[in-house]
Amino acid sequence: MSKNKIFFQKIANFGRTAALIAGMLALMAALGYSLFGATGLIWAGAIGLIGLVGSTQIPSQLIMRMQGGRPLKNYEAPNLAGILRQLSERAGLRQPPQLYYIPNGVLNAFAAGSKEDPAIAITHGLLSRLSLRELSGVLAHELSHIRNKDLQLKSTVNIILRLTRLFSLTGQLLLFFYLPMALMGNPPFSWVAILLLLFAPTLMALMTSAFSRTRELEADLEAARLTGDPEALALALQKLDYYNEGGILSFLRPRPGANIPKWLRTHPSTEERVSRLRSMGVP
Repeated sequence: MSKNKIFFQKIANFGRTAALIAGMLALMAALGYSLFGATGLIWAGAIGLIGLVGSTQIPSQLIMRMQGGRPLKNYEAPNLAGILRQLSERAGLRQPPQLYYIPNGVLNAFAAGSKEDPAIAITHGLLSRLSLRELSGVLAHELSHIRNKDLQLKSTVNIILRLTRLFSLTGQLLLFFYLPMALMGNPPFSWVAILLLLFAPTLMALMTSAFSRTRELEADLEAARLTGDPEALALALQKLDYYNEGGILSFLRPRPGANIPKWLRTHPSTEERVSRLRSMGVP
């Protein structure tokens, strides 16, 4: 994939992200206004701001300890530390994330914190199954989430989702108490507001899933740019998919999530991600 194609793909991802967040905000605002008027909008904004500030103040060290992780010293994994340092420099971070080791067999890695307090956790299962090349792709993917401020964006989206659910539940309870009025043709809210009360949580969940898929694809794209090796992450994704399905015995049991429609998933399919990565070219 040429630099121009990468640039336009990034623009497309940014546009989708902005449109989805705007749509979620608009839906939450419409629901709040239909229930409580301008006061509802003010309270929603205040609660959302407090929640966002609070969520970004949680130290990454605390999050990692809650997940059973411990700091991975440089001398314990010098190759990984060196790769992470190089990737961090390419990403423009002032300091590389602190690596954490989680002693369980699950194949997983995740990022926490912010650019000022970054951390990446890797499980024993991942370290024991992936090659150094594949691990570099995974590290670059998680580093991209930190660089792109995806963790903060996800916190914002989660707050919007929770407020929307709260508004919807409150409205449904009010509607239940005023049910006699509604049956007599004099509902406490407009029919538009009633439809919002019923369908807002579902619409919000769909937009949240679409947002998550978009950010995962953007992290894949950025990871390939940082490593200069799209195949590294592609191989890692295929291996993760293989082991998560049960390895050579995968044909004996149904594939997890195989029947879930694409628009309900929080992550794109492995096939789609690998295809996109390989369209960028193999070094």
